[in-house]
Amino acid sequence: RRVLADEMAINSSWQFVRDVVRLIWEYRWFSLAIFLVTIVQEFAALWPVSLLGQFIDRLTEGDPAGVIWLLILASFLYPGLVRANVVLRHKLFYETDFRKMVELVLKVSDRGEYQDTESAAAAYTRAANAVSGITNAAYHVLGSFTPVIIKIAIVSASLLAYNRSLGLVYLASLLIPAVMTVVFNRRLRVLLDSQYSVVSRTSGAGIKTISDRDNLTARDKFREALQVRRGIYISLVSKSQFYLYAREAVLVGSQFLVVLIALGMRQELGMTPGDFAKIIGYMAQVAAAFLNAAACLDAIVSYSRAYHIYATVGKD
Repeated sequence: RRVLADEMAINSSWQFVRDVVRLIWEYRWFSLAIFLVTIVQEFAALWPVSLLGQFIDRLTEGDPAGVIWLLILASFLYPGLVRANVVLRHKLFYETDFRKMVELVLKVSDRGEYQDTESAAAAYTRAANAVSGITNAAYHVLGSFTPVIIKIAIVSASLLAYNRSLGLVYLASLLIPAVMTVVFNRRLRVLLDSQYSVVSRTSGAGIKTISDRDNLTARDKFREALQVRRGIYISLVSKSQFYLYAREAVLVGSQFLVVLIALGMRQELGMTPGDFAKIIGYMAQVAAAFLNAAACLDAIVSYSRAYHIYATVGKD
Protein backbone atom coordinates (compact mmCIF):
# COMPACT_ATOMS: atom_id res chain seq x y z
CA ARG A 1 0.00 0.00 0.00
CA ARG A 2 2.90 2.34 0.80
CA VAL A 3 4.50 1.61 -2.59
CA LEU A 4 1.21 2.37 -4.33
CA ALA A 5 0.89 5.66 -2.47
CA ASP A 6 4.44 6.64 -3.45
CA GLU A 7 3.77 5.74 -7.09
CA MET A 8 0.61 7.86 -7.13
CA ALA A 9 2.53 10.77 -5.60
CA ILE A 10 5.13 10.86 -8.39
CA ASN A 11 3.04 9.65 -11.34
CA SER A 12 1.89 12.61 -13.46
CA SER A 13 -1.30 10.81 -14.54
CA TRP A 14 -2.36 10.32 -10.93
CA GLN A 15 -1.43 13.93 -10.17
CA PHE A 16 -3.66 15.01 -13.05
CA VAL A 17 -6.59 12.94 -11.73
CA ARG A 18 -5.99 14.30 -8.23
CA ASP A 19 -6.05 17.91 -9.43
CA VAL A 20 -9.24 17.36 -11.46
CA VAL A 21 -11.01 15.71 -8.50
CA ARG A 22 -9.75 18.42 -6.16
CA LEU A 23 -11.04 21.12 -8.50
CA ILE A 24 -14.50 19.53 -8.68
CA TRP A 25 -14.55 19.17 -4.88
CA GLU A 26 -13.57 22.81 -4.33
CA TYR A 27 -16.58 23.80 -6.44
CA ARG A 28 -18.76 20.99 -5.08
CA TRP A 29 -21.96 23.03 -4.79
CA PHE A 30 -21.68 24.08 -8.41
CA SER A 31 -20.85 20.48 -9.31
CA LEU A 32 -23.82 19.18 -7.34
CA ALA A 33 -26.15 21.62 -9.10
CA ILE A 34 -24.81 20.47 -12.48
CA PHE A 35 -25.22 16.83 -11.47
CA LEU A 36 -28.85 17.31 -10.39
CA VAL A 37 -29.76 19.27 -13.52
CA THR A 38 -28.08 16.57 -15.62
CA ILE A 39 -30.17 13.81 -14.02
CA VAL A 40 -33.39 15.68 -14.83
CA GLN A 41 -32.02 16.50 -18.30
CA GLU A 42 -31.38 12.84 -19.18
CA PHE A 43 -34.82 11.73 -18.02
CA ALA A 44 -36.26 14.56 -20.13
CA ALA A 45 -34.17 13.43 -23.13
CA LEU A 46 -35.63 9.91 -23.01
CA TRP A 47 -39.20 11.00 -22.26
CA PRO A 48 -40.05 11.93 -25.90
CA VAL A 49 -38.84 8.49 -27.04
CA SER A 50 -41.18 6.77 -24.60
CA LEU A 51 -44.05 9.05 -25.61
CA LEU A 52 -43.38 8.36 -29.29
CA GLY A 53 -43.76 4.64 -28.62
CA GLN A 54 -47.07 5.28 -26.84
CA PHE A 55 -48.22 7.49 -29.71
CA ILE A 56 -47.51 4.75 -32.29
CA ASP A 57 -49.46 2.18 -30.29
CA ARG A 58 -52.40 4.52 -29.74
CA LEU A 59 -52.72 5.23 -33.45
CA THR A 60 -54.34 1.80 -33.78
CA GLU A 61 -55.69 1.30 -30.27
CA GLY A 62 -57.22 4.63 -29.25
CA ASP A 63 -57.05 8.44 -29.22
CA PRO A 64 -53.44 9.72 -29.40
CA ALA A 65 -54.35 13.37 -28.71
CA GLY A 66 -53.28 13.32 -25.05
CA VAL A 67 -49.91 11.81 -25.91
CA ILE A 68 -49.33 14.45 -28.60
CA TRP A 69 -49.63 17.28 -26.06
CA LEU A 70 -47.21 15.52 -23.71
CA LEU A 71 -44.82 14.96 -26.63
CA ILE A 72 -44.89 18.69 -27.44
CA LEU A 73 -44.22 19.54 -23.78
CA ALA A 74 -41.32 17.06 -23.58
CA SER A 75 -39.83 18.42 -26.81
CA PHE A 76 -39.67 21.93 -25.32
CA LEU A 77 -38.51 20.83 -21.85
CA TYR A 78 -35.30 19.05 -22.87
CA PRO A 79 -33.68 21.94 -24.84
CA GLY A 80 -34.37 24.32 -21.95
CA LEU A 81 -32.63 22.02 -19.48
CA VAL A 82 -29.68 21.62 -21.85
CA ARG A 83 -29.23 25.39 -22.12
CA ALA A 84 -29.39 25.78 -18.32
CA ASN A 85 -26.80 23.03 -17.94
CA VAL A 86 -24.50 24.70 -20.47
CA VAL A 87 -24.64 27.97 -18.51
CA LEU A 88 -23.80 26.20 -15.25
CA ARG A 89 -20.92 24.22 -16.76
CA HIS A 90 -19.39 27.25 -18.46
CA LYS A 91 -19.68 29.29 -15.26
CA LEU A 92 -17.72 26.54 -13.50
CA PHE A 93 -15.21 26.32 -16.35
CA TYR A 94 -14.37 30.03 -16.47
CA GLU A 95 -14.15 30.32 -12.69
CA THR A 96 -11.74 27.39 -12.43
CA ASP A 97 -9.76 28.36 -15.54
CA PHE A 98 -9.06 31.83 -14.14
CA ARG A 99 -8.04 30.56 -10.70
CA LYS A 100 -5.78 27.75 -11.95
CA MET A 101 -4.13 29.97 -14.57
CA VAL A 102 -3.17 32.54 -11.95
CA GLU A 103 -2.02 29.80 -9.57
CA LEU A 104 0.25 27.93 -12.00
CA VAL A 105 1.74 30.97 -13.76
CA LEU A 106 2.62 32.60 -10.42
CA LYS A 107 4.10 29.29 -9.29
CA VAL A 108 6.34 29.24 -12.37
CA SER A 109 7.30 32.87 -11.76
CA ASP A 110 8.16 32.27 -8.11
CA ARG A 111 10.61 29.53 -9.06
CA GLY A 112 12.69 32.11 -10.94
CA GLU A 113 14.23 29.50 -13.24
CA TYR A 114 13.41 31.11 -16.60
CA GLN A 115 15.46 34.23 -17.23
CA ASP A 116 15.45 34.40 -21.03
CA THR A 117 12.45 35.03 -23.28
CA GLU A 118 12.50 31.67 -25.06
CA SER A 119 12.50 29.46 -21.96
CA ALA A 120 9.94 31.71 -20.20
CA ALA A 121 7.58 31.50 -23.18
CA ALA A 122 7.93 27.71 -23.31
CA ALA A 123 7.27 27.47 -19.56
CA TYR A 124 4.20 29.70 -19.88
CA THR A 125 2.85 27.53 -22.71
CA ARG A 126 3.34 24.37 -20.64
CA ALA A 127 1.49 25.96 -17.72
CA ALA A 128 -1.33 27.17 -19.98
CA ASN A 129 -1.70 23.69 -21.49
CA ALA A 130 -1.77 22.14 -18.02
CA VAL A 131 -4.48 24.58 -16.87
CA SER A 132 -6.50 23.90 -20.01
CA GLY A 133 -6.17 20.18 -19.34
CA ILE A 134 -7.36 20.33 -15.74
CA THR A 135 -10.29 22.68 -16.30
CA ASN A 136 -11.46 21.01 -19.52
CA ALA A 137 -11.26 17.59 -17.88
CA ALA A 138 -13.45 18.79 -15.00
CA TYR A 139 -15.87 20.29 -17.54
CA HIS A 140 -16.10 17.03 -19.52
CA VAL A 141 -16.42 14.81 -16.44
CA LEU A 142 -19.50 16.76 -15.38
CA GLY A 143 -20.85 17.56 -18.84
CA SER A 144 -20.13 14.42 -20.87
CA PHE A 145 -19.47 11.39 -18.67
CA THR A 146 -22.18 12.09 -16.13
CA PRO A 147 -24.95 12.33 -18.77
CA VAL A 148 -23.92 9.16 -20.61
CA ILE A 149 -23.62 7.15 -17.39
CA ILE A 150 -27.06 8.33 -16.29
CA LYS A 151 -28.52 7.61 -19.73
CA ILE A 152 -27.01 4.11 -19.87
CA ALA A 153 -28.33 3.41 -16.35
CA ILE A 154 -31.85 4.54 -17.29
CA VAL A 155 -31.95 2.59 -20.56
CA SER A 156 -30.39 -0.51 -19.00
CA ALA A 157 -32.89 -0.48 -16.14
CA SER A 158 -35.74 -0.08 -18.63
CA LEU A 159 -34.56 -2.97 -20.83
CA LEU A 160 -33.77 -5.21 -17.85
CA ALA A 161 -37.25 -4.57 -16.48
CA TYR A 162 -38.71 -5.36 -19.91
CA ASN A 163 -36.60 -8.49 -20.46
CA ARG A 164 -33.50 -9.55 -18.54
CA SER A 165 -31.77 -11.21 -21.51
CA LEU A 166 -32.32 -8.18 -23.75
CA GLY A 167 -30.97 -5.84 -21.08
CA LEU A 168 -27.83 -7.93 -20.53
CA VAL A 169 -27.16 -8.17 -24.28
CA TYR A 170 -27.51 -4.40 -24.50
CA LEU A 171 -24.96 -3.85 -21.70
CA ALA A 172 -22.57 -6.35 -23.32
CA SER A 173 -22.87 -4.46 -26.63
CA LEU A 174 -21.13 -1.47 -25.02
CA LEU A 175 -18.16 -3.39 -23.63
CA ILE A 176 -16.13 -3.82 -26.84
CA PRO A 177 -16.33 -0.11 -27.87
CA ALA A 178 -15.37 0.84 -24.30
CA VAL A 179 -12.32 -1.45 -24.35
CA MET A 180 -11.37 -0.14 -27.80
CA THR A 181 -11.38 3.42 -26.42
CA VAL A 182 -8.87 2.48 -23.70
CA VAL A 183 -6.62 0.56 -26.10
CA PHE A 184 -6.62 3.30 -28.74
CA ASN A 185 -5.72 6.01 -26.25
CA ARG A 186 -2.81 3.94 -24.98
CA ARG A 187 -1.48 3.66 -28.54
CA LEU A 188 -1.75 7.42 -29.10
CA ARG A 189 -0.01 8.38 -25.86
CA VAL A 190 3.49 8.79 -27.33
CA LEU A 191 2.20 11.01 -30.14
CA LEU A 192 0.24 13.12 -27.66
CA ASP A 193 3.33 13.62 -25.50
CA SER A 194 5.31 14.65 -28.58
CA GLN A 195 2.53 17.04 -29.62
CA TYR A 196 2.52 19.03 -26.37
CA SER A 197 6.28 18.95 -26.02
CA VAL A 198 6.83 20.43 -29.49
CA VAL A 199 4.05 23.02 -28.99
CA SER A 200 5.86 24.54 -26.01
CA ARG A 201 9.16 24.49 -27.91
CA THR A 202 7.53 26.16 -30.91
CA SER A 203 6.12 28.98 -28.76
CA GLY A 204 9.48 29.63 -27.17
CA ALA A 205 11.34 29.50 -30.49
CA GLY A 206 8.78 31.76 -32.18
CA ILE A 207 9.01 34.45 -29.53
CA LYS A 208 12.81 34.21 -29.58
CA THR A 209 12.76 34.66 -33.37
CA ILE A 210 10.63 37.80 -33.10
CA SER A 211 12.52 39.37 -30.21
CA ASP A 212 15.99 38.59 -31.63
CA ARG A 213 15.49 39.15 -35.35
CA ASP A 214 19.17 38.88 -36.31
CA ASN A 215 19.60 35.47 -34.67
CA LEU A 216 19.72 33.01 -37.60
CA THR A 217 20.08 30.03 -35.26
CA ALA A 218 16.76 30.93 -33.60
CA ARG A 219 15.08 31.10 -37.02
CA ASP A 220 16.42 27.68 -38.00
CA LYS A 221 15.27 26.26 -34.67
CA PHE A 222 11.80 27.73 -35.20
CA ARG A 223 11.49 26.23 -38.70
CA GLU A 224 12.66 22.84 -37.46
CA ALA A 225 10.16 22.86 -34.58
CA LEU A 226 7.30 23.70 -36.97
CA GLN A 227 8.31 20.89 -39.34
CA VAL A 228 8.35 18.40 -36.49
CA ARG A 229 4.97 19.68 -35.26
CA ARG A 230 3.46 19.31 -38.74
CA GLY A 231 4.55 15.68 -38.96
CA ILE A 232 3.22 14.87 -35.50
CA TYR A 233 -0.15 16.51 -36.20
CA ILE A 234 -0.62 14.68 -39.51
CA SER A 235 0.23 11.33 -37.92
CA LEU A 236 -1.98 12.01 -34.91
CA VAL A 237 -5.01 13.01 -37.01
CA SER A 238 -4.62 10.04 -39.37
CA LYS A 239 -4.38 7.46 -36.60
CA SER A 240 -7.08 9.01 -34.41
CA GLN A 241 -9.59 9.18 -37.27
CA PHE A 242 -8.99 5.53 -38.14
CA TYR A 243 -9.51 4.57 -34.50
CA LEU A 244 -12.66 6.69 -34.29
CA TYR A 245 -14.17 5.01 -37.34
CA ALA A 246 -13.34 1.53 -36.03
CA ARG A 247 -14.98 2.33 -32.70
CA GLU A 248 -18.10 3.79 -34.33
CA ALA A 249 -18.42 0.79 -36.67
CA VAL A 250 -18.24 -1.68 -33.78
CA LEU A 251 -20.75 0.32 -31.73
CA VAL A 252 -23.25 0.61 -34.59
CA GLY A 253 -22.89 -3.11 -35.35
CA SER A 254 -23.44 -4.10 -31.73
CA GLN A 255 -26.52 -1.86 -31.48
CA PHE A 256 -28.00 -3.48 -34.59
CA LEU A 257 -27.34 -6.87 -32.99
CA VAL A 258 -29.53 -5.89 -30.04
CA VAL A 259 -32.31 -4.84 -32.43
CA LEU A 260 -32.07 -8.15 -34.31
CA ILE A 261 -32.23 -10.10 -31.05
CA ALA A 262 -35.30 -8.08 -30.05
CA LEU A 263 -36.88 -8.92 -33.42
CA GLY A 264 -36.24 -12.61 -32.80
CA MET A 265 -37.92 -12.37 -29.39
CA ARG A 266 -40.91 -10.28 -30.46
CA GLN A 267 -43.41 -13.14 -30.37
CA GLU A 268 -42.19 -14.39 -27.01
CA LEU A 269 -42.31 -10.90 -25.49
CA GLY A 270 -45.46 -9.73 -27.27
CA MET A 271 -43.70 -6.60 -28.49
CA THR A 272 -45.75 -3.86 -30.12
CA PRO A 273 -44.58 -1.40 -32.82
CA GLY A 274 -44.36 1.21 -30.08
CA ASP A 275 -42.04 -1.03 -28.06
CA PHE A 276 -39.71 -1.33 -31.05
CA ALA A 277 -39.76 2.43 -31.54
CA LYS A 278 -38.76 2.93 -27.90
CA ILE A 279 -35.95 0.38 -28.05
CA ILE A 280 -34.52 1.84 -31.25
CA GLY A 281 -34.89 5.40 -29.95
CA TYR A 282 -33.23 4.55 -26.63
CA MET A 283 -30.29 2.86 -28.32
CA ALA A 284 -29.85 5.67 -30.85
CA GLN A 285 -29.64 8.20 -28.01
CA VAL A 286 -27.23 6.07 -26.01
CA ALA A 287 -25.04 5.40 -29.06
CA ALA A 288 -24.77 9.14 -29.76
CA ALA A 289 -24.08 9.89 -26.09
CA PHE A 290 -21.53 7.07 -25.87
CA LEU A 291 -19.61 8.33 -28.91
CA ASN A 292 -19.65 11.85 -27.49
CA ALA A 293 -18.38 10.63 -24.12
CA ALA A 294 -15.71 8.50 -25.81
CA ALA A 295 -14.55 11.52 -27.80
CA CYS A 296 -14.40 13.51 -24.57
CA LEU A 297 -12.37 10.73 -22.96
CA ASP A 298 -9.97 10.98 -25.90
CA ALA A 299 -9.73 14.71 -25.19
CA ILE A 300 -9.16 14.14 -21.45
CA VAL A 301 -6.35 11.69 -22.20
CA SER A 302 -4.85 14.36 -24.46
CA TYR A 303 -5.20 16.93 -21.66
CA SER A 304 -3.51 14.54 -19.22
CA ARG A 305 -0.51 14.32 -21.54
CA ALA A 306 -0.31 18.13 -21.60
CA TYR A 307 -0.22 18.00 -17.80
CA HIS A 308 2.43 15.27 -18.00
CA ILE A 309 4.67 17.53 -20.10
CA TYR A 310 4.13 20.38 -17.63
CA ALA A 311 4.89 18.16 -14.62
CA THR A 312 7.90 16.30 -16.02
CA VAL A 313 9.54 18.35 -18.78
CA GLY A 314 8.93 21.72 -17.20
CA LYS A 315 9.55 20.50 -13.64
CA ASP A 316 7.32 23.34 -12.50
